[in-house]
Parts: sequence; C-alpha cells; structure tokens
Amino acid sequence: MWYAEYEDQFHSWEHLSVKQREEFFIGEEYLPLPPTHADRIRVLHGAPARELIKKALVGFPGYSSTATSKFTREESILLTDVWNDQSKIQQVRDWLHNKGLSYSSLVHLLYDDLVVATDWKIVVKYWDAFAWRVGIEMLALDSTKSWACSFHHEDAITFSSHKQAPIQGLPLKSSKRPVR
Repeated sequence: MWYAEYEDQFHSWEHLSVKQREEFFIGEEYLPLPPTHADRIRVLHGAPARELIKKALVGFPGYSSTATSKFTREESILLTDVWNDQSKIQQVRDWLHNKGLSYSSLVHLLYDDLVVATDWKIVVKYWDAFAWRVGIEMLALDSTKSWACSFHHEDAITFSSHKQAPIQGLPLKSSKRPVR
C-alpha cells in the first residue's frame, strides 16, 4: 500500500499534546473522546506527512497530472449555517453516512502539513471537528483511492468516486463559519 512505510511514524491521540490535537481537531463539545474513538486516531506530522501526501496523490484524479482516470461520480454539499446548528451538523453526518462506505475502512485525512489516519466511522462522527481547521482543503481517501471526500475552506464538502450509483444531496447553502 502507498502508506505502509509510514505506519510506524504515526503518533496516537493519547501521545499528542492539546496543541498538537488542535492542529486538526477543534471540538471541545466532543472532549474527552471516548477511549474507543481516541484509539482510532493517529497523526503524522512534518516532512514524513508531506512525503506521504505526495505519494498519496500520485495518479489521483484531480490532483495529479499522471492520473489515468477521472472520477465518474461527484456530489457536493454546501454548509450554510451548519457550524453551530447541531441538527444541520447531523444532516451532514447523515449525508456522509449515506455515501455507503464501510465504517471500518481506514481513511487518511490529508491536510497541508499533517496526515490523520482513522476510520470512516470517526470521520463521519466528528467531521465538523476535523474540518474546522481546514486551510485550503482536507482530503479524505482510503487505501484503494477509489473515492475522495474533500472538505473545502469555502464551506463545501465534495464526494467523488468511480461508482455510478445515484447521488442524493442536502439543500444546505454556503455561508461563513462563526468563530468557535
């Protein structure tokens, strides 16, 4: 796998300082995380993270000039007034859940300078905490690279895949995020 040589360089949630956690996870209402959730979050920082991101994006549709295929399915959701509304945050969770991915799938969240390894269940549950600190984009992808879920700084999430299944979107509009 494209990430195997970096596995032993990831740091577990419990070995991260509060400052290190806040680089990718902002959500005091979720803390402390249940131990079963914290155990599923690992982080790679610095040069190794940048190297892994480069490897992950080689040949990846929309991110690499060497891509040999394009995603055939794309769906976006706008995040208007979502950030402080628990019912709308839940609607986005439902939207992510309905992508049909296995909750146990290993997912890598690619930020500018760090990579978070977790599973899809954790991404769905805490999507707003992971997405809060997004610079330009946080890209979620699994080991097969058959799909991507991009969390944009413009308050939008785009899910792309090679599947031809019909897509359902939620009618949420875009707006600026309030300060937490």
